[in-house]
Amino acid sequence: MTTASGTREVPFARQSVWRALTALTPYCPVCDVSYVFSEGVGTEADAVMGRGTRFVCAQGRLDGRPPPQGAVSGEVVEWVAEERIGTRLELASENWQTRVELADASQGATHVTVTVTHDSQGGNRLRQVLQRKAMQRMVQRTVDSELAKLPDHVSWMSERRSDVVPVERGATPVKQAPSSVEQERDGWVVHLRGEVDAPTVDRLGLQQRLEELAVVAIDVRGLTYIDSTAFPPLQRWAKRTSRAGGRAVIRGDNPYIDQMLAVMGLTSMFLRER
Repeated sequence: MTTASGTREVPFARQSVWRALTALTPYCPVCDVSYVFSEGVGTEADAVMGRGTRFVCAQGRLDGRPPPQGAVSGEVVEWVAEERIGTRLELASENWQTRVELADASQGATHVTVTVTHDSQGGNRLRQVLQRKAMQRMVQRTVDSELAKLPDHVSWMSERRSDVVPVERGATPVKQAPSSVEQERDGWVVHLRGEVDAPTVDRLGLQQRLEELAVVAIDVRGLTYIDSTAFPPLQRWAKRTSRAGGRAVIRGDNPYIDQMLAVMGLTSMFLRER
């Protein structure tokens, strides 16, 4: 087993770094890698993105095609929101485990520590001993490469999110109303607006509201970002609604949420109303 670690400070808030590292996107242009996610194998509460989430990754763009035969499979093996995430890649004769830890730095920056562990499965023990130094250098280069790409990951995510909701040049920014739960003519509606991060999910009491109120729809017209912690309550709401003979409705034209649902294979759980 070979392990290497490294740390760097990046000029971004921890929340922004976390979003960039955990975004459920079908393709990452920074790494030139495509991802296909499957529903997590842990508890229902972390079934969307958390410990137990499995995925397949392949070099280049898939653009909707299935991963090629022999594509690398992986799993999220550690997850503490906005603090650390660990993944394991499983190959035929070796495993690669990566752990990323975040900590606040001065002036709104973030300390990021990356630890990579390589573990050979089987093979000639003598050869492994002889190649140990070369493997140590390879693992350290992997750590250095991951740290070097961090600013690009954050910048790309920021650009991607701004592309979802374009703003006219010269237009005066309009302050977005906060996300809320409102009673309308046909029943209770959850309005998700702007950036729905983990603290916003907690502030809304999303899980409790969806359980206690007769929510008829989720309105996403003003949504620009949604944290993965919001999806388990939405999934449970959709399942309860389906068991009662109805359909869980998501209202409003929003390509971003459509992409998120498609990536995670959740599109069929909801009725989309434009």
